[in-house]
Amino acid sequence: MTFPSASALRVFDAAARTGSFKSAAEELNVSPTAVSHQIRRLEDQLGIALFVRSTRKVELTHAGARLAQSTRAAFRQISDALEEIGSAEKILTVSTTPAFAALWLVPRLRAFEAGNPGIQVHVDTSMAPVDLDRDRRVDIAIRYGQQTYADVHQERMLEEKIGVYGAPDLVDGLTNLEGTTLIDTRWHSPSLDPITWQDWFKASGTDAPKKAHYRSFEDEQHVISAGLAGQGLILISDILVSDSMKRGWLKQYTKAGKVPGFSYSCVVTKGGLELSKIRRFLSWLRDACRSA
Repeated sequence: MTFPSASALRVFDAAARTGSFKSAAEELNVSPTAVSHQIRRLEDQLGIALFVRSTRKVELTHAGARLAQSTRAAFRQISDALEEIGSAEKILTVSTTPAFAALWLVPRLRAFEAGNPGIQVHVDTSMAPVDLDRDRRVDIAIRYGQQTYADVHQERMLEEKIGVYGAPDLVDGLTNLEGTTLIDTRWHSPSLDPITWQDWFKASGTDAPKKAHYRSFEDEQHVISAGLAGQGLILISDILVSDSMKRGWLKQYTKAGKVPGFSYSCVVTKGGLELSKIRRFLSWLRDACRSA
């Protein structure tokens, strides 16, 4: 038996649900005659009556009721799937580190959403890199480091430099680093080589102070918070302090001797590039990074 067309089954389903060829025609925006002809062709194809017709109404036969049960479930599943797909296209999930999310990405998201009102961005933060093939909830990962990933689309977006910053009052009052509290980050990830004050002393040609208090945090946000509070000078990424610098909350200690840091890369599955929401976000992100 040749499988009936989807349009014939759709017409049958509407007539079965409404109990009327006229009502089905109104729902489908066609004429009652077109509905009647579609169902008659379907019955001829199946070789069995699906409706008992009378002057005022139509009723399902036993075979028609059996088919209606299946078409109702099938079209409901299709409708649910289409709704789910449509909803997924409206939500974009980005996975990145807590510090980059809080200090760079989130403050800029309003600009993306203003230009793309149909897309809502959800930010998922974690120090552990997400597996995009396994976790299909995540559309884009913004990863920190120098690693190259296979079998995905990868773009390097930002290259950082590590410099020394502090609260303006603290920086302006310093003539040297003796007795100063010096704060840096100790990475969670063993794959990242630490960038230390010794690296900065060497790069800047600055002598290491004989007396200084060294302090470390595991999260860059805590390092920056300590710097904002005037607790000491911080060794930190220029990307993460860019907004605080623009607002005058932090000041660079010296422009000499920034240390090369790591990069932020955008990672997407190759199939993900087919989605409009991902292409639009990547385009916006490139522009945002160029103007950062």
